[in-house]
Amino acid sequence: MKKQLLTIFLLTFASLAAHAQDTPQPIDGTDCSNLFFQAMLDENAAAVGNLISNDFTVTNYNGQTIDGRALQQAIGQGYIIVDSGMLTGTRTRTYGDVAVVQGFWNVSARIQNNGFNGNVAYTSVCVRSGGKWKVTTVQLTPAQ
Repeated sequence: MKKQLLTIFLLTFASLAAHAQDTPQPIDGTDCSNLFFQAMLDENAAAVGNLISNDFTVTNYNGQTIDGRALQQAIGQGYIIVDSGMLTGTRTRTYGDVAVVQGFWNVSARIQNNGFNGNVAYTSVCVRSGGKWKVTTVQLTPAQ
């Protein structure tokens, strides 16, 4: 029985590690931000985890912040469901190892069964550290 549990654990871990390695590494700040929103659309908590910094926060429409671990858990447990999403009007300003990315996200999503459908203005800040781009913060504001 212990041998079976160990085998199941190892196979599960190997599958998760292989999936994490399949996540593309961003080539710049714009790519980092785009991949983050794609991971949200795919509801891929592992990809989100690979793209965010340890001190990541997202600020929602009400000014509430959520840290990276809570975001990953919400995605993984199905509390956040993104039905569709398309980025437009992306503009990036890069300052060395920091990129500020702004644009619009036309999104249809549900957060704990509360639906939202419309344009959201976003700002994401991406930082290159240790040769890798990571999203450090995202601000979301409903656009009129």
